[in-house]
Amino acid sequence: MALHDVLVFVHVLLFVYWLGPDWGVWVTSHYLAQPGLPLDERRRFLAAMLKIDLLPRSCLILLLPMGLQLAADLGLSPVTGSWLVAVWVFAVGWLVVSWLVYLRKGPLAGELLRRIDNGIRYVVAPVMIIAGLCSLITDQWFGTTWLGLKVTVFGVIVALGLILRSFVGLWITGFQRLATEGPSAEVDTMFVAALDRAKPVVFVFWGCSALMAFLGITKPF
Repeated sequence: MALHDVLVFVHVLLFVYWLGPDWGVWVTSHYLAQPGLPLDERRRFLAAMLKIDLLPRSCLILLLPMGLQLAADLGLSPVTGSWLVAVWVFAVGWLVVSWLVYLRKGPLAGELLRRIDNGIRYVVAPVMIIAGLCSLITDQWFGTTWLGLKVTVFGVIVALGLILRSFVGLWITGFQRLATEGPSAEVDTMFVAALDRAKPVVFVFWGCSALMAFLGITKPF
């Protein structure tokens, strides 16, 4: 059994545990946004959602170095040697930051860490999109069209995640108002509106995830 085969297996596991729990996050968010739900109940659903989200969040981060590692093993990636080591170190550091954000708990805790985590994503998303598009246009960098497209889609997925995170701002405001003003129809609307805005983005997110899986398995071009 070759090491590459083991890495492919780990890559598949990361993908599975990225998408599977993501459905749990989506379902839990509907209960959190349910109109008329008391503050304590919303907090319980939020705590569950954040705990479930920790797994797909971690898997997404690790997919970056693992994917580049597999591509390098196949001779399809320009990121090799010390550059590949640097990507692994970067990803592990990013993973630590992501876990620290969770361990601080709550929608208002760890604001600096959350900004660092988001800042990393603001860098990763355009870098991956630009790298993938340049590969598609110039036929350089990544050795095949399917890999260039996959890298591009990964960057789009990270960007979509940032869009989804922006909707959480309405929930944070909602929690603050519930704590100070108590329940009201206006506050309920804030929670529901954030969920409604997220729906089309979530569907595109899942579509891009399916496309990534298709490209990686079939390698159509």
